[in-house]
Amino acid sequence: MTMAKKPRTKISDVADYLGVHKTTVSRALNNSSGISKSLAQKIKQAARELNYIPNRAAQSLSADSNRTIALLLPSFGNNVFNDVMLGVKAVADKMNYSLMIGDSTYTELGEERIVESYIQQAVSGFILTSTRHTQETRKMLLATGTPVAEIMDISSEPFDINYGVNNELAAKEMTQYLINKGRRNIAFCSLFLDWRALLRKQGWSSALYEAGLSSELCIASRAEPSFQAGAELLSEALHKWPDLDALFFVSDELAAGAVMECNRRGIKPGRDIDICGFNDLSFARSIYPSLTTVSVPRRKMAEMATASLIALIEGEEVEKTNTILPFELKIRETA
Repeated sequence: MTMAKKPRTKISDVADYLGVHKTTVSRALNNSSGISKSLAQKIKQAARELNYIPNRAAQSLSADSNRTIALLLPSFGNNVFNDVMLGVKAVADKMNYSLMIGDSTYTELGEERIVESYIQQAVSGFILTSTRHTQETRKMLLATGTPVAEIMDISSEPFDINYGVNNELAAKEMTQYLINKGRRNIAFCSLFLDWRALLRKQGWSSALYEAGLSSELCIASRAEPSFQAGAELLSEALHKWPDLDALFFVSDELAAGAVMECNRRGIKPGRDIDICGFNDLSFARSIYPSLTTVSVPRRKMAEMATASLIALIEGEEVEKTNTILPFELKIRETA
């Protein structure tokens, strides 16, 4: 009978055996300062007993790093990424990693510039909130071997880790919900932002096409994300298409602004016209009437990505490097 191969002892196994954090084990085995001699000796003895063999390649990478994670956001001004920052910081703090945050200004060239700068500062790993990059960005990251996690959407060509949601499918299901309610003139309202907005538009268009409905009712603005921009989009949409019975906004901020404008005009969201958003930000439940939207597990996604990224940095194995996380339609009062 063939015996199953015993899995290689990992640094986390030594940590669990002693009841200490794996960062403490790593510091002891690397003869780092800030740890008592007695504890260091105890850790090294346990490592020998458990037949732990250090990953020399991982040690070499760790020696060149500065225990810093770089998080790249599309914009500091977009509230959607507050949960992402909080999730990354919570795990980074727990694992004794510093955090650097950059703003790509919703452009792939902006991301390339920041990636180059952070590589020069020898960061330990990257968390990118986009899955679309310039060839130069990919070339730089692959050449340095710096671990990379991509979050928020699904990558067709991932680096090391990709945790995201299917934005196109989420938008399609929300649009199908409106169609099933009997809505027939459904507009899509957006800003000229990132790839995720285009994916959501594709989902909206696909649902309408399958239902034999028009996908020409689309309007976009170059304004910054805000309640005011949402109010203006609603006004423009109703002026262009007076028979609208539903509006699907690319974000909650825009949708909330539209709800406020409806209240000002005496239009009742959820009765006279349906309004939906995307992201389920904290205010979505608090505005009146409460906002129907798509909930995305942004903080959970960020925490998972950060934990997995640090595991890679420290030479650990990561079981699930590519995961599509579930979204949820939050049906409330506006639709």
